[in-house]
Amino acid sequence: MDSKFKHLSLDNEFLEKTIFSNSLDDTKKLGIKLGKNIQKEDIILLAGDLGAGKTELVRSIVEGSGSESFVRSPTFVLINNYEGPTKITHCDFYRMDENLDEEELGIEEYYEDSATLIEWPERVKNNLPEDCLIIKIFFTEIDNQREFKFYSTGNKSKALLEGIQWVIY
Repeated sequence: MDSKFKHLSLDNEFLEKTIFSNSLDDTKKLGIKLGKNIQKEDIILLAGDLGAGKTELVRSIVEGSGSESFVRSPTFVLINNYEGPTKITHCDFYRMDENLDEEELGIEEYYEDSATLIEWPERVKNNLPEDCLIIKIFFTEIDNQREFKFYSTGNKSKALLEGIQWVIY
């Protein structure tokens, strides 16, 4: 798929894991595993082109966390909150100007009270917290297959990744 999309790149990111998903079901299993390990104050950045599967991954993370909330893309409202054993804040900044100051949005208030999932983090990259798990989603040459690359940027995001049982098939 030809696209002008450029993935988020941070100076302190470290590639920890690469996983290929061959179907929506594989992606769901992956998200459920992440959701079972997510905790308050975890911050996950989801970077990928339109249609890569960011919101689908969020749906399964929310499900895996034990929440029964209905997940919809917050593209027009920017931020949705999902109650459950771990409160989750879901941000989608697709419609925002690049390098928007997060203080203008008020998302920093969620970082300590919930797990925060941010789609299109490229839009607020100058104001992201120091320690985030970054998931970069890539299209591959195979229909419906996605490549997920997991990057840590500190001890907390590394610990989140280390707590996951990675076999998804």
